Amino acid sequence: MRLLRNASPAAPVTFVAGLALAVGLAGCSVTPEGDAGVPATGAGATAPGTEASAPAVSGDPAVGAVETELRKLAGLDPEPDSAGMTGAFAAAGFDPATVEVSADRTPTGLEVDAMRAAVVSDSQCIFGEVRDGTVTVTVLPVLSSGRCFIGD
Repeated sequence: MRLLRNASPAAPVTFVAGLALAVGLAGCSVTPEGDAGVPATGAGATAPGTEASAPAVSGDPAVGAVETELRKLAGLDPEPDSAGMTGAFAAAGFDPATVEVSADRTPTGLEVDAMRAAVVSDSQCIFGEVRDGTVTVTVLPVLSSGRCFIGD
């Protein structure tokens, strides 16, 4: 008994070529020219230290105070340390003992890329970040631990 095959000898080659094309295109991006990881410059770009904060709670005076004080700090020191971050939150009206601040050095002793601090205010966490003079303020929920940062 003779078995009949309907597939042509080129079928495996076509399949492999199609698979290679699909895998190759999977890594492609639909972004315009340039590096997708680098912010675009032009009309929508902002200068360091002037970046608009992430949408937080509109009209919340505590958020506005934190943003104002962090902008002052970033203007004086674009790469502040933990004491500077704590001082900015204190100047915004928060007890320095309640401010949670990220480490200003990595475990290997290198400087960190950005400093972050947070404080609980009205059952929410106000986070502030200074990275190369650019300030970002965000409001997030308080963790179940009652704190803003995870860990120490």
